[in-house]
Amino acid sequence: MVEVNRPDRAARHRQGKSDPLDAEAATRTVQAQQGSMARAGDGLVEMIRVLRVARSSAMKARTQTINALKALVVTAPQELREQHV
Repeated sequence: MVEVNRPDRAARHRQGKSDPLDAEAATRTVQAQQGSMARAGDGLVEMIRVLRVARSSAMKARTQTINALKALVVTAPQELREQHV
């Protein structure tokens, strides 16, 4: 398994988004030995990855909760919407 750096944004923007093209570019990078070996799953980099996943998950849950509450307010019966607690 090899970790490859993300492609240049400007170059990618000019070519457009394409999974097959992205896969080919990653393969070419690995073949040119420009990639770096993947980490073993320990250390500072892995801790940061875990924290980013946890943060992303929490933000997604927060957004879903806010959207659900807003939808509940909009679809609630008139009597309930007029009450202010």
